[in-house]
Amino acid sequence: MEPIIIENVLLNENRTNILIENSKITGIGTQIPMPVNAIRIDGRGKAAFPAFANMHTHAAMTLLKGMGSDMPLQQWLNESIWPAEKHLDGEAVYWGVKLACLEMIKSGTTLFNDMYFHLPHAAKAVAEMGIRGVLGLNVFGDGDELTDESFRQLRGEVEGAGELLKLSIAPHSVYTVSEKGLVHCAEMSSRHDTIFQIHMSETEHEVQECLSNHQFRPYALLEHLGVLGLTEGRFVGAHSLYLDAEEIDLMARHRITVTHNPASNLKLGSGYRFLYTEMRNAGVNVALGTDGSASSNSLDMIEAARLMSYLQKGVRQDPTVLPATELMQVVSENGFKAAGINAGRIEVGKVADLILVDLDNLAFVPMHNPLSGLFYAAHGDAVDTVVCNGRIVMRNRHVEGEEEIRTQARRHAQLLRVER
Repeated sequence: MEPIIIENVLLNENRTNILIENSKITGIGTQIPMPVNAIRIDGRGKAAFPAFANMHTHAAMTLLKGMGSDMPLQQWLNESIWPAEKHLDGEAVYWGVKLACLEMIKSGTTLFNDMYFHLPHAAKAVAEMGIRGVLGLNVFGDGDELTDESFRQLRGEVEGAGELLKLSIAPHSVYTVSEKGLVHCAEMSSRHDTIFQIHMSETEHEVQECLSNHQFRPYALLEHLGVLGLTEGRFVGAHSLYLDAEEIDLMARHRITVTHNPASNLKLGSGYRFLYTEMRNAGVNVALGTDGSASSNSLDMIEAARLMSYLQKGVRQDPTVLPATELMQVVSENGFKAAGINAGRIEVGKVADLILVDLDNLAFVPMHNPLSGLFYAAHGDAVDTVVCNGRIVMRNRHVEGEEEIRTQARRHAQLLRVER
């Protein structure tokens, strides 16, 4: 792996150089050594920021973008999404994931936490695109098909596809997986030391249904079943909109990561009163996600971050809530932390996942505060260069093979429409 030197780039409002060697940041400053074999990037007119971690996606749903718009969640799932997904094969998932990775790279994301199907095909796509993927094995019902042997075999296929890939266990939700299935998935997660991810408390109806069927709210149910203890420090709960104080205490105690998905929650009418401050104060690790493209219609984490911040300020009628510096931690460091990766800050010793934004983009003209410009004015098209694990995956907004990805994605999406 060739070293990379980024010269004269704006970092924390100061001009400096950044040296990257063997996947890590090894030097920051105006007097650092310049290896003769380094790839040199001219950072003039650019600002450096940590890359983003999108902690809840269904990547191949890029092929379903725009299907079933303006429907409530359960109707959207039952009448539009699940029927279409029956026709997704491995090749379609491969191109759908490549399209998702292209969109994420173009908008500065180098890590995504996914749950979907045809994982070996998805893993091949992610590996070829050069970014990080935590790919979740979706489980429904009792999960009887999930055995230690089948998990080890799938793990070999997924993680063997590339060094930046991990396999996780992803029971869909408390309303599509039985109590037996939830415990089974948690035990598997514990034995194989892997992330356990699940949709949680996404709608008020889901919580009321859980109370009716199990006499517990969703997080309290998982505590009662022993799931939270089995997955401590490895649990990622997507959405988590409808919580009470007892549940937040449980989440903090078991070192849970919660992934907020504001665009999806708003578009599906699921809700908007995400209890960020309460969770942060309790010690819950709060990360950010976009959800799948069929529900959020975008994988742009800059837009998701702005929406999260504005909602928190508006709901609490307090403009000081979730300032840009804290927002950067949510959108980057907290997600990498959940995935066990020492990234999310541009500091010596950190893994080199970072982006350069173009300061000629109109979002930064004029520029009084780069971080404010990033989150409160910019969109993904401001991202010029992306480095993941010390390798350049986009430079001057060019990603290798992007025209073929567009062509194949359009073809598979059309086939999907015909088959339905």
